Amino acid sequence: MSDFKGMLSYIETLPVIDTHEHLPEEPERLAQTVDFFTLFNTYVSNDMTAAGLGADGLKILTSTAPVEDKWPVFNPVYKRIATGSYARAVHITTDRFYDVGRLASLEDARTLTERMKAANTKGLYQKVLRDACGFVTSLNFGETAARSEYFTSVPFVSKYADTATPAHVFEVERLSGLPATSLDRFVKALGAILEDERKRGARGFKFSTAYRRPLNFENVAESDAARVFNRILDEGRGSREVGVGYEELRPLQDYLVHRMVEIAGDLDVTVAFHTGMQASNWMNLDDTRPHRLWGLLNRHRGVRFNLLHAGFPWCEETALIAKHLPNVYLDMAFVHLVSPRMAVRALKSFVDIVPRGKILGFGGDYWVVENVYGHLVLARRNIARAFSELVDESVLREDEARRWVRSLMHDAAIEAYRLDIPPLAD
Repeated sequence: MSDFKGMLSYIETLPVIDTHEHLPEEPERLAQTVDFFTLFNTYVSNDMTAAGLGADGLKILTSTAPVEDKWPVFNPVYKRIATGSYARAVHITTDRFYDVGRLASLEDARTLTERMKAANTKGLYQKVLRDACGFVTSLNFGETAARSEYFTSVPFVSKYADTATPAHVFEVERLSGLPATSLDRFVKALGAILEDERKRGARGFKFSTAYRRPLNFENVAESDAARVFNRILDEGRGSREVGVGYEELRPLQDYLVHRMVEIAGDLDVTVAFHTGMQASNWMNLDDTRPHRLWGLLNRHRGVRFNLLHAGFPWCEETALIAKHLPNVYLDMAFVHLVSPRMAVRALKSFVDIVPRGKILGFGGDYWVVENVYGHLVLARRNIARAFSELVDESVLREDEARRWVRSLMHDAAIEAYRLDIPPLAD
């Protein structure tokens, strides 16, 4: 019989490298006005939209309206999604920090709001990220790179590939201090920007391109990309911004993605791509298939890649990529939250397919700090279940299972992002 409780107890003793967040620094969070819906506005609100919450209702819930006005909008839809895993993680969070579980009444919403406001003071991040979660650091995905007490930075770089107007070009000139009057100069300016990010603490660069287009990036000739770039500068003059359509812009996008990947390799910085299910409603899921990246990953063999969200729901597809390509890691950020059951199945498949050390086991992927804890609880349970079952099935010995778990929660992230953190001892 599998020892789930024993494995879970072991996992709970391990320090954790959290591989994916979008958290503001603590002073920015403390300046926010919070209420009960603050905790439900990430992901749960997507379930609520899918369950029938309209734009007008969501506008009320995300406003500064009093709790009494929000509850009649929130409660009918909440009842339909409260048993889903998105809401489940929030309930774990509210129970742990505010002694309120699933919301059953307006009074519960009032109580949660009052307790959140009282807790929204200096020390909140220490309480959540260090004391409750046991994080060594969190890889924080955002617009700029900077080392901080709780975070290791992974800035977004997709915006540079999305260059479509003269204003985009001029912004690159401003940030780099270099002229960007031709495509080759523009790429040099990008190199200066990314090098500066690296010097200020970035350990990875993230492409979120899958929210806007398919992930296959062709190896475009410089001359073809330059024609698009020159058109942007030549046709945009005065107060007129040239409008380049998606298909017209794509050769330049493809070219710039390849060049930025090369720059990341030169800087020894890991390239992270969003793969698999997007966080928002109304997205085109097929754009995010991990196999679309094969050509890019295979061409740039000296660059480390981390495929975020393990390509969920195509986790086994992503696993096969990581099995074949030595420069590819996969990251389970978000996966535990979307479906714990599917996460357990994926983990067991990964042990069959992917070498140990190439799978990053947990990233909260939240904008609200308290919710990271609820997601971590789900992840620990999933990992404990998967590996206790693998031991019970005689696939792994107990010591092998524990090595896998240590790698998932801590050591694989060090290798993938070249973090200055010592691995855990056996």
